[in-house]
Amino acid sequence: MTTSPSSTPRTDLRLFQTMAGASHGGAELFFERLAIAFQGTGMTQQLMIKPDSDRMSRLRAAGLDVTGCGFSPILAPLHRRRIAAAIRRAAPDVVLSWMNRATILTPPTGCPHVARLGGFYNLKYYRGCDWLVANTRDIADYLIAEGVPKDRVHHQINFVPDGTDGPVFEGRRSDGPVIAALGRLHENKAFDTLIRAFAALPEGVLWLAGEGPQRSMLGDLVDELGVAGRVAFLGWQEDPQAVIRGADILVCPSRHEPFGNVIAEGMACGKPVISTRTNGGRELIEDGVNGLLVPVDDTASMADAIAGLIADTALAARLAEGGRACWQASLSPRKVTGDWIAFLERVAG
Repeated sequence: MTTSPSSTPRTDLRLFQTMAGASHGGAELFFERLAIAFQGTGMTQQLMIKPDSDRMSRLRAAGLDVTGCGFSPILAPLHRRRIAAAIRRAAPDVVLSWMNRATILTPPTGCPHVARLGGFYNLKYYRGCDWLVANTRDIADYLIAEGVPKDRVHHQINFVPDGTDGPVFEGRRSDGPVIAALGRLHENKAFDTLIRAFAALPEGVLWLAGEGPQRSMLGDLVDELGVAGRVAFLGWQEDPQAVIRGADILVCPSRHEPFGNVIAEGMACGKPVISTRTNGGRELIEDGVNGLLVPVDDTASMADAIAGLIADTALAARLAEGGRACWQASLSPRKVTGDWIAFLERVAG
């Protein structure tokens, strides 16, 4: 997860970050990755986050200064004072807050305040910010359409680590291909559509990595469709790329996907990727070049796309190669961390 000092620009920037996200999630994962990537570049960081023992342990193990804060709306005045005092002590050049709650509870301190959005959020939470960072072009366009000055909106894509090396998840297999999908088991992720598409295939195994409110419903669905013996629920995985490395094809079947970290992770692992035409899918995939795009909630099209890659190994290899090239050009830690540093230095200046 780290980025070596020789591969990114060095900086003497002082950065204070606030983040109040959940234990698991794409934005939370990228927050960790970016904070760790900044280490070793000369940047001084202090982090104030919602207490999470695992996250705090990982960040501290990387050498980061991390403090817990409840970020409770009920205790908002108390927490704002605590955050303000911490910012004053840190004397940062820039304050960076992540998503709604951390942003609304980060008070004005006279320091440039940047907020990073990962979705089409209600802008009432961001009225006190100097800059807004959108991780997709669609989100950036939304912010401008909602009245945020164009020169205060910055589009900055996420990175994911190189996925070609590392442990390989050893899960249920059969004579056919392994199809992988990862994410929160939630309606927005449309794993029900993927399961129905997979049930139309005569062979293979489907790995579903994640937890969420639809776990029981999805279990009932695989029983109903008679594919329980070919579908493995893996639970939440701390190393998602290990799962992807063990699979033959990655599918992102989402109904709503602002960015799609899992798509980028599939590219970084050198695997062919199929995604629905969500904002994230269209942001990252050029159909037929570095992946395949199918309509949202179209079971037949998804089944046809998977079957097509199984039958045409040359196409699968070309798409995997195209995805890997996309990762190297736009989604690598070196590229994205360098772009973030350049942006933050501009804000500080």
